[in-house]
Amino acid sequence: MPIDLDFQKNRKKVGKKEGVAVWGPVDPPEKLGIHGTYVAVDWDICTGCGVCLEVCPQQLYDWVETSDHPISEKKAFPARELDCVQCYKCETNCPVQAIRIVFPGPTGWLAYLSYLFFLQTIGGILYGLLFGSALGLEPLFYVGWVILPFAFLFFFSIMIYFNREGKPGEGKSLMDTTVLVDSGTYAIIRHPQILGSILLMSASILISQHWLVAIAGIVISVAFYREEVKQEEKLLVKFGDDYKLYMEKVPRINFVLGVIRLLQRRKREGKVDR
Repeated sequence: MPIDLDFQKNRKKVGKKEGVAVWGPVDPPEKLGIHGTYVAVDWDICTGCGVCLEVCPQQLYDWVETSDHPISEKKAFPARELDCVQCYKCETNCPVQAIRIVFPGPTGWLAYLSYLFFLQTIGGILYGLLFGSALGLEPLFYVGWVILPFAFLFFFSIMIYFNREGKPGEGKSLMDTTVLVDSGTYAIIRHPQILGSILLMSASILISQHWLVAIAGIVISVAFYREEVKQEEKLLVKFGDDYKLYMEKVPRINFVLGVIRLLQRRKREGKVDR
C-alpha cells in the first residue's frame, strides 16, 4: 500500500522529530508512522533504497537508523522539508510510493504577513467606505477604486491560468503545477499575484488615505517582493533552463516593460510567419 494521500486528515500528529512532525500511529519498532508534513515519508513502507536522496536537488533528506524495523533498518528523513521546490522527483521515483509532497503555502513569519495583508487591504477599503478618505483627496480616492479591478485580475491569475494550463498531480493544489505556465498575465510578468497584492494594498491606501494603512502597505509590499525574489531560486531549481529563458523574456513585476516585451515578441513572431 502506498502512503495515505490524505494523511493530514486521516491521521493525528503524535510528536516531532528534530522539528519535523510525526503522524501516528507509532508503536516502535514495527510501526513508525509518517514523518514530515510538506515532504512526508511513510516509514512503515520505506525500504531505505535511497532513491529520494539521490534525486533530490535540494538535499532535503538524511538517513536515520531504525533498528529492528521489519522492512528496513534505515529510513529517509525529510530534515529540511521547507527547502522543497516541489519538483516531485522523490515522489515520482520512489519505488514503493512512500513519499507525498504537499505545497506548504505561507509558513512562519510569511503566514503572519499574509494575515496582515488581508487586514490592511480590507481594513483600508472599509475605512474609506464608512468614513471617507482621511485626507479628503477625492481624485486619489477614485483612482484607488479604478485600480481595484486590475488588482483582482492579477491577484487571481493563479486560479485562472494554473487551472487552465498547470498540471498538478492527483489530489494536488493548483500551486503544485509540474509545468511552467507562461501565458496570459504570466506572459507579461512572472509574478502577477505579487503585483496584484501590491496593487490591492495601493488601492487600500488611496481609498482610505490613512497613515497607518499606508505604512502597513509599504512594509508588507517590500517584504512580499523580497520573498518572491528568494522564491525564484527555487523555481530555477524546479524548472531549470526553461525558467532561465522565461526570466530573460518576462520581467518580474514591471507591467509596462512586460507589455513592451510581449509586443516585441509577437512582432518578431509575425515576421517569421511571413
